[in-house]
Amino acid sequence: MIRGYGETQKNTPRSRGVAGKLGSVSPCHAFSLIALCGLMLAMLSGCATTADIDNLQKNVDVQRVQLDQLKANVDTMSHDIGYIKEQGVGAIKESQSSLLSQVSDLSKAVQVLEGRFDENKYNVDKTEKDLLAEKDLQQARIASLENELKELKAKLSQEAQPSAAPETAPETGSTPAAGQKTPAATDYSVPQKLYDDAQIDFKNKHYPEARQKFEKFTTDFPKHTLAPNAWFWIGETYYAQKKYDDAILAYETFMKKYPSHDKVKAALLKQGYAFIENGDKKTGKVILERLIEKYPQSEEAKLAQKKIAEMLNHGGGATKKKKKKKSAS
Repeated sequence: MIRGYGETQKNTPRSRGVAGKLGSVSPCHAFSLIALCGLMLAMLSGCATTADIDNLQKNVDVQRVQLDQLKANVDTMSHDIGYIKEQGVGAIKESQSSLLSQVSDLSKAVQVLEGRFDENKYNVDKTEKDLLAEKDLQQARIASLENELKELKAKLSQEAQPSAAPETAPETGSTPAAGQKTPAATDYSVPQKLYDDAQIDFKNKHYPEARQKFEKFTTDFPKHTLAPNAWFWIGETYYAQKKYDDAILAYETFMKKYPSHDKVKAALLKQGYAFIENGDKKTGKVILERLIEKYPQSEEAKLAQKKIAEMLNHGGGATKKKKKKKSAS
């Protein structure tokens, strides 16, 4: 009878209103309402016993327990999902931080390697230039020795030839016989010999003699490959004698004649030093700064930076001493 009653009430407006209300409540409350409705229908029909009602109540209680358990399981799962999300985000952040740290370390290592590479490249290039210059110098010396050897062989062959004229006693005041060498100045017709002798004088600190030979070289052999070096060494002889005004002018002449020569860096450095030694520190500092700006990677630029730092430190110390004297007075 309960089934039949339900079937007759299924499509009535009242039943549709009840169903709409049931759809807006929670599953647990909806089940209780359905059970209560069923109980009321059973009581109205007069066919339900007390045992049926008890069984129905037990079923309702069991369903409530199951629903509560399901709700607890859902809450536990939500908590677990939140924890897993937290752990995942934390792991991703930690991984990203580790990657960023590794990238930073790699970047620093690359910078260090680039610096070492540039330094090694500079040293290799400098060594290569020095070797090429030494090679040219040695080749010039070999050529000079070959020329001297040819001249010596020619003289020996002339002396070895028999004289066609009979031997006679030399008259007083007559010219010397063949093979006899008259005392004369050193023959500097070979440019390499003149340059080498000038270098030897400079190393032995015979600066006036060295300068005289370098000047003769620039006059006699102005287009020789060693002529720029000779002009530079003229300035070096003046600087070594502490004739700073003459050294400044000599370096300036060299740089105007050969502005792209490799020794321009050294000439700028020594010219700046000469001004400083002369007491004109302002001009000397300007020249050293020009050297640093024009040749920042050169060894001369490093020496110029060191000299400027020394000047600044010395100037700072002098200023402090003056302040102390004023305060003491």
